[in-house]
Amino acid sequence: MKLVIIGGGSAYTPDILQSLLAEAHLFAGWEWVLHDVNGEAAAVVADLGRALIRRAGADIRLTASTDREAALVGARFVLAQPRPGGFPARGLDEKIPLRHDLIGQETVGAGGFSFAWRSIPVAVGIAADMQRLCPEAWLISYTNPAGMVCEAVTRLYPHARFLALCDMPTGLQWEAARLLRVDPHRLHLDYRGINHAGWVQSITLADGTDLLPRVLRWAPLLFFADWLPVGEFSGTLRLIRRTGKLPDPYLRYYYYPDQIVARLRSRRETRADEVMKKVGRLYDHYREQAAAPEPRLRLHRGHASHGDLAAAVIRTMAAGRQARFVVQQRHGGQVGGLPAGRAAQFPALVGPDGWTPLPVAPLPEPEGELIRTIQDEPVAGEAEQLRDLLHHTLAVAMESLLRDDAALLPQTHALAGRVKQ
Repeated sequence: MKLVIIGGGSAYTPDILQSLLAEAHLFAGWEWVLHDVNGEAAAVVADLGRALIRRAGADIRLTASTDREAALVGARFVLAQPRPGGFPARGLDEKIPLRHDLIGQETVGAGGFSFAWRSIPVAVGIAADMQRLCPEAWLISYTNPAGMVCEAVTRLYPHARFLALCDMPTGLQWEAARLLRVDPHRLHLDYRGINHAGWVQSITLADGTDLLPRVLRWAPLLFFADWLPVGEFSGTLRLIRRTGKLPDPYLRYYYYPDQIVARLRSRRETRADEVMKKVGRLYDHYREQAAAPEPRLRLHRGHASHGDLAAAVIRTMAAGRQARFVVQQRHGGQVGGLPAGRAAQFPALVGPDGWTPLPVAPLPEPEGELIRTIQDEPVAGEAEQLRDLLHHTLAVAMESLLRDDAALLPQTHALAGRVKQ
């Protein structure tokens, strides 16, 4: 058996490996392959991964490769987390839009659209390779911008064994658990919408007790958030106070674009600049721990929920059991308020044979109107015409992020027109 991680040299990978090793017996006799176009990064992470495997006493062979086709042959699971262009390209995605008073961010705004142009062809190429080399394998996608990638892959390969993930709903679950002082794995979070644009319906315990009202009860006490610059924490609190509902934190980019653009323009460094500095320290830490007798991960690329989510999905499927996760796939109408047949994000029961959607309430109004704006037009052309899909996604999503300023409309429509040409 083989598990392949594409983008295996990522600084996120060590936490994924460590979480997989929580049930190392599931992978006895397996090969784990870290594929990356950056062979040096893959080698560093592979050395650390082998040290973690030794510490766990696991019977797993871990290798690194720069040959994607060779890595995919015989795979049972493929976790895809490539970042085409790396952090330098992300830096441009964040800086260039700000010159035009537009949001520069890796998954929303003009920066997200630029990233989609790089990511979608890679994600589709992975899916195509898997149809030839490991057609029975499951493709678990952590590839950003996740919503647009999911839309593209599911339209081009509607019958592929494919599941897209995002750690934002899981991150909300973990933060709610911290606030409530409970184990995050005891909670079930029901989220409905699209990637980085949705609302939480409930946060329940196994006995059905909904704890979301207890979470929302804190919002009126945190009135100071209205005076802070719009960041992830303060923007989320503002939306809770405004709507009485728990949003995906990324919705702040849609509700407060003027304030966010001003804040981003005032910063000396972009998020990509900050991450590049952090990643250098992370790889030094990985080298140190790979050589340590008892390796321990003390520095982490992101929130603990990131590695936990991807690994938990793979462990669940490998073990032949079922568990509840928030996933992304094409929906058949179960997400009320969104057009059927498009990519959506919703709770599902995931098991060895795939996923089964779980019922959720329709999107709340009027908040659902914004989310429909992003998906309110049919994709032009046939499924195989990926270029048309990209053009459509870019034009529609760009218009959905417009601020309420009529003077900006000609500028944005002209830009969308140039893209289509």
